[in-house]
Amino acid sequence: MILCHRYADASGAGNDVYEHVKKLGKFKETQRTDGISTSDIIMRIVKDYNEYVMRNLARGYTRKDLGVSYVKEKRLRVNMGLKNLRDRVKQHQEKVGEKWSTVAKLQEEWVENADRWVAGFLEKFEEGCHSMGTAIKERIQERLIKAQSSDFGSLLQYDSYDSDEAKENDEDEDELFEDVKE
Repeated sequence: MILCHRYADASGAGNDVYEHVKKLGKFKETQRTDGISTSDIIMRIVKDYNEYVMRNLARGYTRKDLGVSYVKEKRLRVNMGLKNLRDRVKQHQEKVGEKWSTVAKLQEEWVENADRWVAGFLEKFEEGCHSMGTAIKERIQERLIKAQSSDFGSLLQYDSYDSDEAKENDEDEDELFEDVKE
């Protein structure tokens, strides 16, 4: 292993903190590159480390394979579960929001068109009632006319019938009047 670093007195006391590494021949001095910070790189590695471990635990690696303690594994698994729960809640909220907007659009459409729809319904209903009323009146008039003509005809022919035939005729007339009553 070689230690690479920009040479500087890191202790601030004039001591060379890398003296031991230099004596071993394992130190390589480097130039600082503007815009690249070792601290930032380490922070990104550490920050992404938990994601890396969680992703590999989800893939089936054991905590021992990853060099993670029991407590850290459990904490990461709980965090994974919470993250999944948050994602599912967010998806559910989005679905509910979509449904809510659909309901709001339908309500808005109803409010805008209610008067027109109700007027159309009433117009059709009135047409149907008028047609039905006319049909009922016509049927009643037809039956009344039939009943009157059969009554008149039976009076004229009453003398020629014998008493049994007259009874049958009376029953027919009763049926006609029952139809008219209905």
